[in-house]
Amino acid sequence: MRIRSRTMLADYIRLLGLSERGFARRCGLSHSTVNHLITGRRATCSAETAAVIESVLNCPPGLLFSSDDRG
Repeated sequence: MRIRSRTMLADYIRLLGLSERGFARRCGLSHSTVNHLITGRRATCSAETAAVIESVLNCPPGLLFSSDDRG
């Protein structure tokens, strides 16, 4: 899955009042995974990772991530 907006992801995390590390813990992800998505070091992640991030942020599926299929 490809991240749609790094800024929007960071803004959602801040709205929850969480640090990147706190958010990563809540998601069951490593801090580096979350940090790399926010900073642009990574533009993609697995569908499972995208789903967990959107679920923890309580946002609609597909808001922050889109299918990486370029078929």
